[in-house]
Formats: sequence, C-alpha cells, structure tokens
Amino acid sequence: MELSIPQLGVTMVEGTLSEWLVADGTAVSAGEGIYLLETDKIETEIEAPVDGVLRIKAEADETYAVGTVVGELI
Repeated sequence: MELSIPQLGVTMVEGTLSEWLVADGTAVSAGEGIYLLETDKIETEIEAPVDGVLRIKAEADETYAVGTVVGELI
C-alpha cells in the first residue's frame, strides 16, 4: 500500500515530512505512528493505515505536494 502526503485541510497543498518515526524495513502495525507531517498550522503524527513493513521512498526535512508518495507498506 502506497503512503502519500494527506490533505489535512481544505487549503493545504503541501506539507513537510519532518521526521520518520520508524526505520526503513521495520514492521509496523495499523495505527502506529510512522512519520511527522508539518504544515503551516500544525505538526501531526501520521499513522500506518494497515500492518506491513515500511519502505521509505522520500527524505525527511523535505516539503512535498499533497498526494506525493513518500513510502509504502508491503
């Protein structure tokens, strides 16, 4: 399952992936926090939608458009 930058507000067009909370190749459970997403208004923990092994596809401390794939759970 692809992990993409979610749209957290009506006007949000991009967000900064400020930190990966889980290392690449780590097994995670649904509901577990996997990265921190920062917008101009908030910083929030994004949770794994399903169980799987995390494959990171994007660097932390970078800004990405909503919908950009930043990782996957396999």
